[in-house]
Amino acid sequence: MGTIHLYEYAKKHITQKLTIKSFIALSFTLLSFPALAMDTSPYKDGQKLTNTQAKELQQRYKQREKQPWKKITATIDIKNHKNAKLIEYGILVLDKTATTIGPKAKDKSKRYSGNGLNCTSCHLKGNSKLPGTKYDSLPYTNVSNDYPQFRKRGMSVVTAAARVNGCMVRSMGDGKPLPLDSKEMKGILAYFDWLAEGTKKNLAMQGTGTPKLKLPDRQADVKNGKVVYKELCIACHGNEALGTKAADYNTNGQYTFPPLAGNDSFNNGAGMSRLIGATRFIHANMPLGTNSKNPVLSIDQAYDVAAYFLSLPRSERKHRDKDFPDKNFRPADYAVPEYFNGDKAALEKAKLGPYTK
Repeated sequence: MGTIHLYEYAKKHITQKLTIKSFIALSFTLLSFPALAMDTSPYKDGQKLTNTQAKELQQRYKQREKQPWKKITATIDIKNHKNAKLIEYGILVLDKTATTIGPKAKDKSKRYSGNGLNCTSCHLKGNSKLPGTKYDSLPYTNVSNDYPQFRKRGMSVVTAAARVNGCMVRSMGDGKPLPLDSKEMKGILAYFDWLAEGTKKNLAMQGTGTPKLKLPDRQADVKNGKVVYKELCIACHGNEALGTKAADYNTNGQYTFPPLAGNDSFNNGAGMSRLIGATRFIHANMPLGTNSKNPVLSIDQAYDVAAYFLSLPRSERKHRDKDFPDKNFRPADYAVPEYFNGDKAALEKAKLGPYTK
């Protein structure tokens, strides 16, 4: 029953006279169906979509009504929640990823992450100090309403769990997927569900992702980006953007401020390795303490400084040429040489723009 979408089942049975057997089956479905989830019916989780199907589902996703931002202000109600321990463990994993599931985690069987980042390195904390609760900062607040959803990278319908594991092998360096039945995955998903409690299911939400920008109609200037970096970023992210290690780094691999380059940072297959997304994130959130309503860096500065640290060495994601198999869905800023068949100018444009049409 779990693989049948609710409205498809209801459409099939409610419009006809219910037998006792079908009534029981429908009741079971209503009880077991997730309270919150993006409606991707009639497509199933993990299903590969055709170009036409993908466009339809993508359009449906974009056209959803947006509910107001849910501001998370306190954690007091977690302690009385039926899933309190699991939610609290999910918070710990997201906030202290390097120490709980990183390369130097005490429990070697838990070493899933491949670098020194925490999930909160990108999914920033709001005033509540909880992971992924800051407006316009890749928040988790509406994840349980946004997934499953179509993802262009694999041309398939992806669950929230699959999306988490996408981060594990890209944003978290060369990490390993979390087992779906692991305490870590269950804790993360329980936290996502807790964040979304009280929201309207299947709707989008204001403040999720990062704000769209009108990017400069020029190629990003790496040299100028280095100047901006030295002026505004080096104090936290260090020389060559390799981060600031915590005093106990040698024990647990933790950073005080995360690396933006090198093997302890995200690999070149991560979303943050693409210039458009990195620019949007930086403009809305950096230096630390900035918010999207009062940015510190101009768009030009964010564009250039992103190009600078993305030009620095980092771990290589294997088989990037297998990403985005449908060329019509490829991001303009994903510079994979195999996509361009030796066209150096096109490859350079994917790296540095301009992306305006």
